[in-house]
Amino acid sequence: MTLRILCLHGYTQNALSFTKKTSAFRKSLKGIADLVYITAPHVVPIPTLGTPEEREKDELENQELEEVPYGWWTSSPEKPHLKGFDESLSGIREVLEKQGPFDGVMGFSQGASMASLLQLLLERPYLSPVMSGCKHDPLKFAIIVAGFEPRDSEKLEWYTNKYPVLQPKSPNVGGDDDEMDDQEDKENVEPQCIHGVQGASMHVIGRNDVIIEPERAEALLKHYQFQAPVLLYHDGGHYLPSNAASRQAYKTFVQSFAQN
Repeated sequence: MTLRILCLHGYTQNALSFTKKTSAFRKSLKGIADLVYITAPHVVPIPTLGTPEEREKDELENQELEEVPYGWWTSSPEKPHLKGFDESLSGIREVLEKQGPFDGVMGFSQGASMASLLQLLLERPYLSPVMSGCKHDPLKFAIIVAGFEPRDSEKLEWYTNKYPVLQPKSPNVGGDDDEMDDQEDKENVEPQCIHGVQGASMHVIGRNDVIIEPERAEALLKHYQFQAPVLLYHDGGHYLPSNAASRQAYKTFVQSFAQN
């Protein structure tokens, strides 16, 4: 079975540039997964020009399509609210429902943070009005490359509040007596609750990343304790590593879901 992975680019990138930057990743999954790249809805202004309007106009008129920078939201330490997040999430939901289903998601930097939030929201769609009623199952896995926790307090609470575990329905292999025993067991045991994400994940962290420092990327790991995260460290900076060991790690991780 060929898997399908939704790919979310980083801040100031777009689907075209991210496709080119991840060619080695894509090749490592050849025959295992099809990758679908999408572009965030918000143009990111170039800071060298005057007003935001002038910067946006220059980007759209004078740059090649591959160079036009987009982002999933804007924020700052002083203004941690994720401006534009709901619009981006709405666009992703449309892709999920029209082009899905998807088995997993891969994101880089800001796109990795969005990928993590998406994985969580597909498990708990009622947390966001944008995702409520979304007709897409939870993702099997996420590949988080240089990801980070959101500064927005509302989004952070989505991770830290406890929720019931999503229990897969299992067929009744016994008779009526077995069914009655199972029912009694359920009534005598409190529902298991967790915080954070229930699905599987791989986290790719650069030891020399000065954009998303290793400590900041590692802070996201505490929200992935239901299934032990797969960690891939590399000695480089802010990029998706493409050496032989990394390519094999991607293949091994993703291939495990193709066999389910």
